[in-house]
Amino acid sequence: MTASDFFDLFFANLNVFIPSISLTCFVLYFTVRLKALAGYLDPIHFYWTFTFGSAYGVVIGLYLLGYISNFLFWFVFSCALLFIASFALFSRFSSRGVRRFLVVLTVPKGTGSYEFYLILFLYLCLLLVILIFVGAGLFAEANRFEQNRGFGLYVRIADAFRLFVFAYLAILLVRGWRQNGVTVKNFLLLFFLAVLIFVGSIVNGSKFAFLEALYACFVAVSVYFSKPKFKVVYFSIVSLGALFFALLVLTFNLRSNNVDTEADAMYMAGSPVLVERLVFRVLGNADKYFLGLPNDVVDKLYTDSVLVRFASPIIGVTRLSEMLGYPVNNFNVGRQILLYYNPGQEVAGGPTSHFDLFAYKYFGVEFAFVWVIITAFLLATINSLGRNAPSNIFYCSLVATLWLRTLPILLEPPIGFAYMLDIVFLFFLVKLIGMLIPRKG
Repeated sequence: MTASDFFDLFFANLNVFIPSISLTCFVLYFTVRLKALAGYLDPIHFYWTFTFGSAYGVVIGLYLLGYISNFLFWFVFSCALLFIASFALFSRFSSRGVRRFLVVLTVPKGTGSYEFYLILFLYLCLLLVILIFVGAGLFAEANRFEQNRGFGLYVRIADAFRLFVFAYLAILLVRGWRQNGVTVKNFLLLFFLAVLIFVGSIVNGSKFAFLEALYACFVAVSVYFSKPKFKVVYFSIVSLGALFFALLVLTFNLRSNNVDTEADAMYMAGSPVLVERLVFRVLGNADKYFLGLPNDVVDKLYTDSVLVRFASPIIGVTRLSEMLGYPVNNFNVGRQILLYYNPGQEVAGGPTSHFDLFAYKYFGVEFAFVWVIITAFLLATINSLGRNAPSNIFYCSLVATLWLRTLPILLEPPIGFAYMLDIVFLFFLVKLIGMLIPRKG
């Protein structure tokens, strides 16, 4: 089933797909509601409730219409149920040992203000380097993955520092407001944070970049102030802001591909093509399922070593490909699905793998569930670091960053795992530098 085949099927069977998507999103929300560090403004709701909720709804719709085998349908939902149960179970355990290890390894003594300014300086330098040698991701001609080819290390470090800077500044801002009310200093801090978020999101170029930045702020504030309740108006503002930025990114993407954004939609009569493409993007949460599950396409995909999968984002796709003599990125499950339909595709990118299909292809049915449990354990452990956290601004900002950078393990396991290691390694280096450089007083 190609993407166009699926869109034809989807719009011809809205009475099947819309209820199933609504139901799965509703159910998944309650499976993680009590564990969300920032309540309904926590990023787990984007990754799990929205992304997997819409994807699982599509899987149910395809199954009801007879396009997915019983075995693959039950495998996908067995992984989902096991993840939910394991995440709930591991969330009950204490993380004091892990917290102590994280603090010793990455958190400087005191407020860490010196280390923060060092990180801010490095982030601004990386922004400048990316803008000069790569360009803003928002204006990428093909896509941001292709544009970043060869500069992935710089982009990854910048993304890690980006979220930490936003988190730290957000705590400073809210703490200042609580202590002193609206002052010139707090207003200038708000302006600086807003400009940094906007510029950083444009340079990053993903539709999720702006929302991810806001998530970093809300999670950090929630961890530092012991999960305050956010008003519904905050959720509305965040949603509208994220929607606006997503439409902005989509507009530039379409124009760079010579698509008339004012043209009429193909499937949604009376709507502009921009709105239709945004709907396609939401349905794209399920692309690996509607492309890979019908006709058992997932069983026809090629794989390489699981060690190569986990090594590639750590060593670098370009460098590892040169070392091994083949394009290692082509063996991601999502990329393999794309190549199944478009064998000559050379532009970087493609569907993500999702933890269930990744486990299915690289560990087999017999051991796939082991990876699902490991995924739940890692996320539950990091999530628990944010509960009953010490009132240390550096620690709380770091936990917010670590939480946001590890959640992608649900979408692309090797990348999420590498992101998690990035944070630990980078902040270990920052702490080490802070210890080695003498300071006055």
